[in-house]
Amino acid sequence: MENLSTPSKKIISQILQEVDFKDRIIGYSVNFRSGPYRISIYSLEEVFSLLNAPHPQIDFNQLAMWVRDVIQDEELADRIKTVIVHTTSSRDTALRIRDLIGWRLIQCKRLCYHS
Repeated sequence: MENLSTPSKKIISQILQEVDFKDRIIGYSVNFRSGPYRISIYSLEEVFSLLNAPHPQIDFNQLAMWVRDVIQDEELADRIKTVIVHTTSSRDTALRIRDLIGWRLIQCKRLCYHS
């Protein structure tokens, strides 16, 4: 699994809750017949769900900024930026970022429910 340090209680709280309307991020689920479907995203869990869709679309740089500024998880934001720089295809980027976010969600849920 990914090497992410143990998040603080504050970061766990930010990761596991929804953000306000003004802090949402926009993504798209693309269907070949109907085209892109706009999705307002209010949580890291929803980002993870979008990235599990067959053809997700999200601005990865904007996502990294959102994770840093809204979710306030600098380590995860830095790791997302690293993936963006070192991955050439958008599908590979989406899958690697999905895995990072998934691992962070698992960490937070384990720590939240076992403390």
